[in-house]
Formats: sequence, C-alpha cells, structure tokens
Amino acid sequence: MANEKKYALILSGGGFKGAFQIGALSYLLENGIRHNDGTVVENPTFDFIAGVSVGALNGSFMAMEDFDGLKKLWNDVKNNGAGEIYTSDLVDIQGDKIKPSFDKILKKIIPDSLFSAALKFIFSKQKFLKSVGENFNKIKSIADSQPLREKLLREIKRSKFKVPFQMGFASLVNAEYYSPQPKDFDSDEELAKAILASAALPMVFPYVDSVTFRKDGVPFTARNLTDGGVRNISPLQDAIVYIKDNHPTDDWHFIIINCSADEEKIDNSNPNVVGYAFRASNDILTNEVLENDYQIFLMINSLVTQAAMNNVTLLGSDDRPLMKFKYKVIRPNNPNEIGEDTGDTLDSRKGTLEFREFKGREIAEREMNKINDSNWS
Repeated sequence: MANEKKYALILSGGGFKGAFQIGALSYLLENGIRHNDGTVVENPTFDFIAGVSVGALNGSFMAMEDFDGLKKLWNDVKNNGAGEIYTSDLVDIQGDKIKPSFDKILKKIIPDSLFSAALKFIFSKQKFLKSVGENFNKIKSIADSQPLREKLLREIKRSKFKVPFQMGFASLVNAEYYSPQPKDFDSDEELAKAILASAALPMVFPYVDSVTFRKDGVPFTARNLTDGGVRNISPLQDAIVYIKDNHPTDDWHFIIINCSADEEKIDNSNPNVVGYAFRASNDILTNEVLENDYQIFLMINSLVTQAAMNNVTLLGSDDRPLMKFKYKVIRPNNPNEIGEDTGDTLDSRKGTLEFREFKGREIAEREMNKINDSNWS
C-alpha cells in the first residue's frame, strides 16, 4: 500500500512582494494540484504550513483555512494603501520608490531650528550631543506597524487554526531563531504578537518587545523579536523537522512559494547611506538568505538521491536519516528581464500588487502543468 500523499506549503518572506503568493495560492485553490500522471487534487488542503515574514502573515490565514479573509486584507491594501499595514512620518514616497527620508530623520534627531541647534552646540556641546543621542535612540524604525497589529489581534484566534502551522522570528538579544506553533501559545494575543514579530522587517517596522510561548512544554519569553527572514527566509528546515518528528513515512510534496527571484534587480541609482542600508537589509539580504536556504535544500535532496542509488543512508546532525522531498518551486522570473520586475519590497501601489498577483497565478500555472517534472511525481 502506497504511503499517503501529504502537502506542505512553504511561504518565504518579502514584504509587499507577498502579493505574489496570493496569486499563486489563488491558482492552486481554484485549479487544484496536478501530478505527473495527469491526476489533479481538486480543492486542495495542506497538511502543514510554514512561513516567515509576510509568509507568516499569509500562512496564518491559510492555516485557518480563511483564504477569503487573506484576500480581503490584501484588497484593503490595494484599495486603501499601505496605511492598512503601517504609518510613517520618516519616509518619502516618490512613484514606485518608498525610501527613508534623511531630512525627516534628521528633524527627529534635531527637532530645533538650524539656528537654535547651532547655538546649543556652541554653548553646550556636551548637552547638545547627549540630546541628539537620546533622540536617535528613540527611533526604533522608520514605520509603525500598529495597523497590522490591530488586524492580527482581531483576526488571529488559536481556535481557528485547522492546519499545523509554524511562523519564524528571531531575537535581537541572542540571535536565536524560534518557530513555535499556535498550540504553543496560551493566549490569542501572544500568538498575534508572534506573527507580527515574524513580519517585522528590519529597520522598517519596530521589533516586538516580547512574546511568551511554550518551548519544550515550558513557558518561555523571547525578547526583542524581529523578522525571522534575517535567519531563515524560506522555512524549509522547519517543515523538514516537523515531518521527521510527526509523519516521516508519508509521501510528502512541498509547494514552495518564494516572493523573490533568484537574482536581485540591478539598481543603477545612487542612494545615500541611509538608502544603501535600507536596501541591503531588505532586498539584498533577503535574496541572499533565500538563495542559501534553497540551495542547501536542493543539495541535500541530490545527495540523498545519489546515496540511495548506492544503498547508502545519510544521517543528519541529529543522527536521523536525511530525507528527500518532492517539490514545486513557484517564484518570480528574473527581474532584470523586460517586464518581469515585481518592484521593491515596500512598493505597495495598487498596480504593483495586481501585477504581482498576476505573475503568481501565471507562474503557478506554468509550474503545475510541467510534464514529467523530475522533482515531482
């Protein structure tokens, strides 16, 4: 008797690029999951979902089997703007560019007029510098994610989760990565805060002060929490550990929906230092971590296949056999090709979000209709 087919959904980070996942998921839910023999699993459900950053946000609604609620959230952003997710008085919006404003940040640090600031510097340099330092330390981020926090507190309920789900977030205190499940929380509020922490883009949104959950069955409080994507942009390892611990003999198929292409868009602009730091922490870093995670997954899959051909079993660091998984990867095309750029991480214009959804549907259809995909079955 063949082992039961099960499906794991892996959702990467990527800020407002997460609209790509909405398009891909729409196609899968409407058209089903196609296998190499031509059979189609209609009205598919997932047996495990893992997400980080925007993938945690999207994944939480998917795990509650509330895709309509997820689509409403994204439609609200399309129709009403980024204010549905965050507010900010420290950014400039110029067409498709949403960047931190050096002038506005400077005014936060030195709120006085230039003349008053100069006088304070001349007559009390030490006091002036202390004031600047105190004002600078008050800036935790360039945006406030309170609107998203309020949405999550309203919508996220432990009782609504129907599918095992893990969200990932990282601590700025000890650099640890945590990926609890809804059952590990004793309140809806702490679970909502954990999802907010996973979506806290570095420099953009403030870190979450603390989240309490059960770690190894014992109450544990993690502090100063930010986007899990800084450590694990595509939570493949979370899925692998879950499967090893719970359903190692089933026939698992991974559907991996990444928001970013395998190459970062070439940017010929000349941003200031703030702009460089912002882009490095969100676009370049995200893409680099994603590629490393993905390539390690592919390498292990290949090694396990080669070892099995020689009747060899490879063991992981936990002394358990490494596993091979069937998979489909749905991700944007190279953004440097004409017409394929899905925009910057914080580009939340209606047209951009609609284009990302369109590309998600298009590429999901292409991948699902590949004939004799060697990585699938």
